[in-house]
Amino acid sequence: MKRSACSIFAILFATWAHAHVPPTGPAYAKDLFAKFDELLQQRRIEGKLPNLEDPTDWDLLHKIWDGEALIGSPPYDEGDLEALSFVMDRSGSLLALYSQNSPLPLQDEATQSLALLIRAAAASQLAFNDFLAHQPNAAEMLRANGAKARGGIEKMFRGASIFLADPALKEGNKIVLVETLRTDGPYLAQSISPDHRQALIDLFVPSVGQLPMPAQESLKIFMQKINAAGCDLLCADGM
Repeated sequence: MKRSACSIFAILFATWAHAHVPPTGPAYAKDLFAKFDELLQQRRIEGKLPNLEDPTDWDLLHKIWDGEALIGSPPYDEGDLEALSFVMDRSGSLLALYSQNSPLPLQDEATQSLALLIRAAAASQLAFNDFLAHQPNAAEMLRANGAKARGGIEKMFRGASIFLADPALKEGNKIVLVETLRTDGPYLAQSISPDHRQALIDLFVPSVGQLPMPAQESLKIFMQKINAAGCDLLCADGM
């Protein structure tokens, strides 16, 4: 009995150590977004969206934007891909929901959604790279879908630069977005061919002077890391 218990503990520990998305992450994420869908339906009847100013919405929204609880941290592998893709898709839907008008009507919510999208997309790309590394037909898969994937990543960076350039964006939201770019942006940059990177860096240059000093340094670090990032299979396919 003791040996059996030890074996079960060893298996659980090995699973935890290997899983970069928390073991409870997929079910937790699905539950949170199901609750959000219910709340969204209710708020739309009231003529509004779930928002942080409503005390009854605050807790659920903050749980959804807690990337650590939903997707953990790198490194990721192909076993994490399904869970990460779910969070990426849902965070993209949140971003579309909260940034459907200009100027941003709910900029705190839109910024948090974009930050989660960048984080989930970076994690998904790392997991996808591991998946490709185990595929005998990786080159064929990239020929069919590589350009679209790279275009999506570049579009995400352009969207982030537009957010930062918006004079209506509050300082706190700029800091949230810049810190997410500094931490997770370089993982996405590995999928962009080097000849496209400078054009993306140039998009962020005008925003540097509009940020408080610590955030200026973080944005500069992000731009430096884009330039120095390696080149993954997706990037190499586009060279």
